[in-house]
Order: sequence, then structure tokens, then C-alpha cells
Amino acid sequence: MICFINNSFVPYRDATLHISDVGLQRGFGIFDYFISVNGAIPFFDDYLNRFYLSAEKLNLKVPFDRGDLKEKIYHLLNENKLAITGIKLLLTGGFADDLYTPTDPNFLIINIPVPNYSDTYSDGIKLLLLDYVRYLPEVKTTFYLPALSLLPELKRIGALETLYHHKGIVYEATRANIFIIKNGVLITPSEGILKGITRKHVLKVARLQMKVEERIVKLDEIFDSDEIFITGTSKHILPVVNIDGKIIANGRPGTITNKLAQDFKAYYQDQIDKK
Repeated sequence: MICFINNSFVPYRDATLHISDVGLQRGFGIFDYFISVNGAIPFFDDYLNRFYLSAEKLNLKVPFDRGDLKEKIYHLLNENKLAITGIKLLLTGGFADDLYTPTDPNFLIINIPVPNYSDTYSDGIKLLLLDYVRYLPEVKTTFYLPALSLLPELKRIGALETLYHHKGIVYEATRANIFIIKNGVLITPSEGILKGITRKHVLKVARLQMKVEERIVKLDEIFDSDEIFITGTSKHILPVVNIDGKIIANGRPGTITNKLAQDFKAYYQDQIDKK
């Protein structure tokens, strides 16, 4: 297996960064993540656009234009010969003598395994509430301290992720967007979130068949909803049946969620087939 670091393709074992990297010392960096299936990358331009936007927001310069970056990603896929793989782009604050001030960024491309959530679709998942709002939520940063600190508790109660809320307003999950369904209407938070790429395309599919609202969502609405699901690059649409120990509706994935999941699966496959 090889990866790309700064301006070279190197074996994983030879990929290193100096200890003065600001991403390591201060947690300053951005990333993005998407999936390749037999060389096809669904929603590729959407992911790259978000990556460049995140970099711009943090005044980090991506060292390649979109065309060059795509070429390097496809080269990596060809060399590693992985049928299905995650692709992670990482841009750090660079090496700093004072271990604090960002300089010229370090840039990496790596292949990582795609998580398998297939055993959770039929029964749904649990979420744990966390009173927290991300700073610059529209930027996909490498800072995950609040959520990572709760991993032991998540494991203990069998929850997959935390759900961010503050002052009665619901925002997003750690690595996913949240949707609720009430009286046949699909509702999702519109502010204070990272507007996920899967979220964008689920909304596109949903608008063909039901009413959709993007707006502020109150915490009380979550527990009064008929169905809940989260969306993400690896998760696609994943039903939520329990939040903070409280059962949602009848405690089973809902029929509308299941239909949307099947429709999105077909839509996603169509993106692959267009390669």
C-alpha cells in the first residue's frame, strides 16, 4: 500500500511528519473523506469543493488545483488496486518552530477501510446527547476532542455517536447529519452544522416524494418525532431508535426511513454506474 504525502507517493511505512507539525501539536487541520467503488467516486466534485472551502476558511492553501488533485487520487487508487476503499484528504497547519503558528501546510492522501454498518440497519442505532456546538461548523476540521472523550461511555451503552445540542436546539451528530420525520414531513437542521454531501443528496431524493423542511430543530421535537435517521458518507441512511436512553416512537426503523434508504441506495448506485 502506498499513500501520498506532500509531493510524493510513498509506502505507508515510510510516510512520516515531523513532530513540529501544527496539526499534531495543536490539532489544527482539515480533512475530507469519500469512497471509491471500482474506481468511481460518487459526488466527487461535491467533496472536493467542500475540502477547498474548508481550507479557505482556515487560511490553509491546498498545494494542488482540483485537476491535479483528482489525478493524484486516481493514481493512488490505481496503484493500491482496492475495489472499495475510503479516501481521506488531510491538510495540516505545517511545520512550526514555535509549535503554534501555521506555516506551509502538509498534505496527505490515504486509503482507509470503509466501515461496515450493515448489521445496524435492521435494528437501528442509539445516540448519546452532548451539549456542544462546533466552532466553524461549516469547516471539516480534525478537532474531535469532545466526542472522542465520550467513546468509553458510547461503548458502555451501545451508542454509535453523540448528538450535539445546545440551549434546546439540535445540530448534528459527531460524523453525521440528523433528520426527523413528523406527520410525513422530513425535517433537518439548517444552521450550525456541517452540511454533509450525503445530506445534500438525500434531500434531493426526498424532495421527489415528500415535503422537506430545512430549519431550526428543537430538542423536544426529536423525542416527539415519528422516525429519525442520520446520514453520512459511509452510513448513507442509518435509522435511529434510541437517544439518551429514550426510545423513539415504537423503537424500530420507520417505513419512510426504509423507503428513503432504498431509494438513496439506487440513486447512489446510479452515480457509480455513470463512471
